[in-house]
Amino acid sequence: MKKIAVIFPGIGYHSDKPLLYYSKKIARQHGYDILELAFNNIDKSVLLNGAPGAAANDPGVRKRMMEVFSTVTGEVEEQLKATDFSAYEDIIFVSKSIGTVAASAYAAGAKVPARQVYFTPLEQTFSLVAPRNGLVFFGTKDPFIDTSRIEELCREKQVAYRIFENGNHSLETGDLQTDLRNMVDIIEETENYLVGSPIYRFPVQTMDGSVTDLSEYKGKVLLIINSATGCGFTPQYEALESMYKKYHKDGFEILDFPSDQFGSQAHGTNSEIHKFCTSRYDISFPQFARIDVNGKNGTELFAYLKKKQGFRGFLRNTKESVYLEKTVKKNDPDYQHNSDIKWNFTKFLVNRRGQVIDRFEPDAGTDIVVQAVEREL
Repeated sequence: MKKIAVIFPGIGYHSDKPLLYYSKKIARQHGYDILELAFNNIDKSVLLNGAPGAAANDPGVRKRMMEVFSTVTGEVEEQLKATDFSAYEDIIFVSKSIGTVAASAYAAGAKVPARQVYFTPLEQTFSLVAPRNGLVFFGTKDPFIDTSRIEELCREKQVAYRIFENGNHSLETGDLQTDLRNMVDIIEETENYLVGSPIYRFPVQTMDGSVTDLSEYKGKVLLIINSATGCGFTPQYEALESMYKKYHKDGFEILDFPSDQFGSQAHGTNSEIHKFCTSRYDISFPQFARIDVNGKNGTELFAYLKKKQGFRGFLRNTKESVYLEKTVKKNDPDYQHNSDIKWNFTKFLVNRRGQVIDRFEPDAGTDIVVQAVEREL
């Protein structure tokens, strides 16, 4: 499969600066050919001397900005005229600032079916953004945009977006540790957009023992749980099935992984576990083979889930919480300081982009889980 990533720089933000440099490395790592563009005939002062908000009220500045957009678009067309995009099965445009204007304009004008990653786009970018096609990153302290307007445009176009608090036009905040964490998040999300979240690639076993992955659940909101049939929390199956029936039509899935690691409460073979759940609780959501979720034999899937959402504590306001904490502490005195699964019916919420966005301990009320699912849907 031939793949290509085209890098559209910004003014003064060339392809060897962090956002584009690491995006380029990730794309190359996954087998994409790389084509880097450059803007050589741009009057930088037009954008450096005023934000778009000011330009909207100044006909002279606005005219010069439109000239810049025209120049950039012309340079892109010249540099790409020899590229045969029909030879590629997967095309990704990664762009920054004014480059986002050129990327959306070129894709629309040349009818190139490119997926788009937009770093700090300008408002003008969105006039030609294809609906539901794109991943957008911008900050709240970017002097070249109206943050609320960009968020509104993202919603109108139904594209995924991330806002970084205090992020400037380079998505930097001035705090080194924050910037490093943000960069990791940005590049990881960019990689997930290119090739899909690791969530969908980890091997899992079905009830009949065959090996598959979760790729068929891409684009859906997932609640991934580790369960047991002989646990005090087993009646949660009833509420889970009710939730599944209510929201499945909206793109919601519950993925159930029985585990016998907590009190040896997942008895029997895979088929016996499944028969118990269907006959006793009438579950209809997907159920997989029994697994380990902790320790040396723990699955890659749950290792990833735990890495993304660590343990944040029990509720401590119910009898179940008090008992659960006492039991877990007896088995693991250091339980508060590691991300291990603590007991049966721990739940992880995954959004439509494959990001692990929340974790619910077994004592979390079903209402809390439902509210989180509804927000994502």
